[in-house]
Amino acid sequence: MPETPAPSNSAARPVRRFGKTVNVIIQIALFVTAVVAINYLSCANHKRYDLTKKRNFTLSDFSEKFLNSDILQNHGAPLQAFAVMRRTSPHYSRVYHLLDEYQRLAGQAIELEFIDPLRQTDRTLELEAIYGIEYSEDMIIIDGFVDDTDANGDAQASIPSGTETTPAAGEPTDATAVTNTVKKSSNHVRAIRISDLYLQDDNQTIVAWQDEDIITSNLISSIEGSPRKIYLAADKMDLQAEDGEPAWIILARILLQQNIELRPIRLADIDTIPEDAEALALIGPTYDLNEREMKILTEYWDRQQSALLVTLDPTAQLDNLRIFLRSYGITARSDRIITVKNGQTLSNVQCIFSRGAEINNSLEGKSTVFEGVSCSLEVRENDDRLLNKRIQPIGLAQAVSGWWGETRFDEQSPLFNPEEDYAEPLFLSAAVIRGQATSDDTANLVSKMVVIGNTDFLADRKTRPEQADFIQSSINWLIGREQLIGIGPKKLYRHKMTILPAHNAFITKLVLIFIPAAAILLALIVWNTRRA
Repeated sequence: MPETPAPSNSAARPVRRFGKTVNVIIQIALFVTAVVAINYLSCANHKRYDLTKKRNFTLSDFSEKFLNSDILQNHGAPLQAFAVMRRTSPHYSRVYHLLDEYQRLAGQAIELEFIDPLRQTDRTLELEAIYGIEYSEDMIIIDGFVDDTDANGDAQASIPSGTETTPAAGEPTDATAVTNTVKKSSNHVRAIRISDLYLQDDNQTIVAWQDEDIITSNLISSIEGSPRKIYLAADKMDLQAEDGEPAWIILARILLQQNIELRPIRLADIDTIPEDAEALALIGPTYDLNEREMKILTEYWDRQQSALLVTLDPTAQLDNLRIFLRSYGITARSDRIITVKNGQTLSNVQCIFSRGAEINNSLEGKSTVFEGVSCSLEVRENDDRLLNKRIQPIGLAQAVSGWWGETRFDEQSPLFNPEEDYAEPLFLSAAVIRGQATSDDTANLVSKMVVIGNTDFLADRKTRPEQADFIQSSINWLIGREQLIGIGPKKLYRHKMTILPAHNAFITKLVLIFIPAAAILLALIVWNTRRA
């Protein structure tokens, strides 16, 4: 007979269900509390992370500074933006997230509204009546108008979006009132077509996005209204280039993005620089200024809040202009910045943007290459005689080690001669501040100047992104927009990857056959292991 197991002397322990129940309830309560706390903190302290290598979905330094600047935040009224876009548009998602990022960084300074013209026909027609802009394709309307009195004392008024107006006694009761209002506020209204936000090739394929550049530019211009004016001495330079577009055309395009108009004038036809000039530009002058023109230049420079932008052509003989610059601490030398490597003479100067200058806040320490011919500048930064006159020269860009200023640049195999040539430091660009810039009471009255010993870098297809940022920062510094000094938006390029037919066939087999087969095999192995 089988043996009967001996009875156990120890009694079975009772299950403590109450304790386990309390433990489970506490864990559930803590879990719910943690989830609620995480959601609350994430909503109250919202943070986005751009995980792309080149930060393709992050606004540039320039755009962020503008959105946080007094220009927008103290505008007087929220800037209104209307995105009239079909939700079925293939670009809706990108534009939506981009404009949402603008509004998030600007806070209450921007009011954003998305309108689907197919679903919100009445709202679309209302915008057409208010702004006089007929909807023909997807677009963005930006309204920076403020209901206030303009500089001439004329009262202005705008029609708020989504509201009706009742004319007072004696005022027109027909569409004339709306038309007049549109005309008054048209300088502050910008319409951007969505098709202008990207570039296409011959096959109508999008190759690059320039949406941030265009939107930020239109935000600035909608606030300021009419473009600011920088006058160009057109009769002292060659307006045509031998190859491609001339430097002043490239500069005009860069300035237009900052709501600045580069307006040519002839010094021979005027007696004084116009009072509405934000600055005077001498871009690669090939002819020197005569005594009368120097008097005009000096009279303008002696004004408060005057500004000068000078890019030199080293091949031109500009004695009077060089004397003028020397009197303010910048001497344009009669040399060429070169170096010799592997028996080859190089003139495309590699430079470093200097540290400490306000213009270089976002560029300091970064390198660039100025293509073309360059002359060196002597910058007397610590000259006591200039400092006593409240004139402060500042170096902006300096050639790296190994370059020198060659005075006998016509020779085929130049060598550095310490008795004739110029050694380090070699400045390629410099600035001048005249006045008491450190005092808040007089900081807005100082005169400013930027001098660059090279004009070729502005020529067609030679302007590098960091140089465009340098020019934009210099202009904003000259006209008193110090808050907008920064690195500007970059185009987001789309790159195509060419796949050979053999590679395409392999990828097709990998996706349709090998990966599913590997998944099934792995499932069989797991099933067989558990079954055993």
